[in-house]
Amino acid sequence: MQNIIHIPKPAYPWPTVYSPISETFYKEENTWYDTDYGFMSPESIKRYKKQRLVQVGAFMSPTTSDRDIFRPIGRFAVYVTTFDDYVELMPLEELKVFRDRIFEVMTGEDPQPEEKGILRQMAAARKEFMDNGMPQFWIDRIATNFHRFITYGIMEETPFKFNKTDPSLARYLMIRAYSIGMVTYGDLIEPATGFALPVDIYNHPVIQRLVMLLATIIAIQNDYASIRKEMTIESERFNIIFILQNEQNVSFEEACIEGLRIHDEFVKEMESLSICLPDFSPYQKEVENYVYHMKLMVTGCNAWYYEGGTQRYFPDGFAVTPDGQNPILLDFEVKHISRE
Repeated sequence: MQNIIHIPKPAYPWPTVYSPISETFYKEENTWYDTDYGFMSPESIKRYKKQRLVQVGAFMSPTTSDRDIFRPIGRFAVYVTTFDDYVELMPLEELKVFRDRIFEVMTGEDPQPEEKGILRQMAAARKEFMDNGMPQFWIDRIATNFHRFITYGIMEETPFKFNKTDPSLARYLMIRAYSIGMVTYGDLIEPATGFALPVDIYNHPVIQRLVMLLATIIAIQNDYASIRKEMTIESERFNIIFILQNEQNVSFEEACIEGLRIHDEFVKEMESLSICLPDFSPYQKEVENYVYHMKLMVTGCNAWYYEGGTQRYFPDGFAVTPDGQNPILLDFEVKHISRE
């Protein structure tokens, strides 16, 4: 009988709302893979079809019941995740070229037929967002934040993975907030609610801090949900549990406890800011609704990990790694448990 390591689940003071359409987009999702993801290996496509990535979009935008409004949100949930997997160990010069082309497509250019199909998904989402009333300044913002996701997230992680070194905790928190993709994913609150925050409101320091808290909380949340998978990947360095073990020279169990303590402090800060927002008149109600949906993103993503039925975090369920490395076999089992 294998030993069992118990991993506590993050918990939140906010409600979890469930989408009425979370089980209805799998056929379309599979069509997207078959049509536009042929640049990936057949085995990766097979595994992605079991990961229910479009479902996470529904879990994180649970108040969106209109399929036309949700469709580009679902596309985004799929392509931000598959892109992250695909470029994980891509040489930086090659990634810079890809990054800049993505920005061009996300802000208005159409991809050429010979280009990677993921660009067609990005172009389709852009047009659908605009058809649903999203203004150009918001299109430019989500593209800029996707550019930052690559530049300040993925590209900052890559040297640590190539060199097999660990960042400090402070550096990890800065990089991981971007590399989780949630700074740009948080922009999906606005098409889901039908209101794009004016530029001056989005750029307000309180809103910007909430954006970074959203990203950081979900980054740590993801570290706990994916820990079993990441234990099997030699190049994986960016998990707060691993970082704390190495930096503080503590046991795995102690690192788990400390990581959740750090996570809970960020949750408290997000709640404290949310109940004491500045005066954003005449858009106070819209901003309050935006912040409410930030909280729904946090609880929705957490629910997806444990209730959505995804196979992404099982050894035979995540995509084939870019360098083709085989997963490390574990002689123990990992079980996630609710916190008392």
